[in-house]
This record gives sequence, structure tokens and C-alpha cells, in this order.
Amino acid sequence: MAKILFDIAARDPAGLEDGHLLMEIGPHIFSYVAIDKDKNLLHLRFYELDTHGNHDLAGEIAGIINGDNLLKAPAARKTMLYNFPESQLIPEACFHSGNSKDMAGLLHGDLNQGVVLNEKIEGKQQYNVYQVPAEIHDLLQRSFTGSKYWHYYSLWILLGQQQAAQPDSFISVLFYPNRILVHAVKNQQLYLLQSYMFGAAEDAGYYLLNICLQLELSPETTPILLSGMIDGSSALYTEIYKYFGQVSLETFPGASSIAALEEYPAHFFSPLLNLALCVS
Repeated sequence: MAKILFDIAARDPAGLEDGHLLMEIGPHIFSYVAIDKDKNLLHLRFYELDTHGNHDLAGEIAGIINGDNLLKAPAARKTMLYNFPESQLIPEACFHSGNSKDMAGLLHGDLNQGVVLNEKIEGKQQYNVYQVPAEIHDLLQRSFTGSKYWHYYSLWILLGQQQAAQPDSFISVLFYPNRILVHAVKNQQLYLLQSYMFGAAEDAGYYLLNICLQLELSPETTPILLSGMIDGSSALYTEIYKYFGQVSLETFPGASSIAALEEYPAHFFSPLLNLALCVS
């Protein structure tokens, strides 16, 4: 059963008619951020979905949509951000929309059946070919008529291009409960964009050390940028800090001026907030 991990009301949501609602949907999470026409935060809510057994993901999300009044409120724009791991970047020269399904099956197998979608990465000669459970895509298309959708990875790449003063090589790590997303750049070129499940803190540290080994990046000198659900005093943070020499926590510009966010570490919600501004 879905449970709310965070529920942050920053402003009166009466202005949502002129605002933007960005929803993130993944195998284990459903979260959203609402901003007004001036890009001020109105509301942020984070649901953790059931991860035990063969849970009914579509049923859980349908229950959230039916029971959350803000999701049903009129909004000028509603955008869905799919965060499912079955995603692959394809060079534009090798891409053809007619073979997207075969390519997804070849790369990710045919065990998880779903609708295959694709989108051009803005500013790159690449396409993101990804798979979403068909019942989830159908549910969201019915529930949010006229909405747009992206894959998380596509906007994460776009956000990185828009941010100034990025180091030539770095690893950005986004933490969810028992899952990380890793974005690795070497010499200004994207080398890795992947999701990893982990159980213990040592697992996450192993993945990052192995990525450095495979990409020939130095753990001592390569900046590691952390964001999402990681506590600076946790064993997880300590494990990473033990092996890497340049660890920092990403923030959301202006977060300190939002009173409702004061009780939380600034890096907890920086990815979702930054992506909301990226597509607004």
C-alpha cells in the first residue's frame, strides 16, 4: 500500500490553474511538485509504493490519483516524468522509430512487457528509447488528458546541459529508497546513465567504485555529486565519503527562502524541483 513519505505545502495552491504539475512515476515511487506561473513552489508530495511481492502498481497509482485532490485540480500544464529503468540512449544515426520495440527487447529482454516510447535528446544526436508498463501509460493518459510525458533520463541530461560550470568529469548520484540513479560524465562526454538497486550501504559504494574503475576515473579526484534521499549523517553517506575524495551534496537554488523546506536537507528534493523548472 502506498504511503506518503513527504508532504510539503509551501504556498496556497489556488494558483494551480495557471501553474504546472510535474509528476514522477517509477516502480517504487510516485511524487509530484506543483509550481505557479512565476515558478514558485506550491506543493510537493512523495509517495513510496509497495515493494513486496507482485504488487499491483497500476492499482496503487490509480488509488493515489483518485484520493489526491491536488492531482485532480485544474492546471495549465501537467507533465509526467517516467522513471523506469528500461531505457537506452541510441545514436541518431542508428535510430529508426520502426525498430524501437525490437531494440528495447534486445537490450532489456521480453520479460517486462510494456509500451515502447522514444524521444530526441535536445542538443544531442541521440534518442532515448524506453519502456513503460502499458497499464501505467494507459492509466495516466486517461487520467491526465492533454498532458505531456518524458523519461527522467532525457530531462536529467537536458538539465545538465543547462547548468553552468560543470566539471569536465563527474559522477552524479540520485538516491531513492534502495535504489540509485547514476549519471557519469568523463571529459564532458556522457558515459553512463543507469539505475542500480542496493540493499546495504556497501552495495552503493561498490557500484560507484566499479564505475570509476570501468571509466578509468580516480575516486580521489573525481567529483561525486549526491542528491535525493541520503542523510549526511547516515552509514550510506559515510560509506561513500570513505572512498571518494570530492563528495558534495547538490542543492536547489533558492531553497533556503522556502520556509516549508527549512526542516529538510536542501538536497532531498533538488532533483525534482530543478527538473520542474527545466520544463517550465
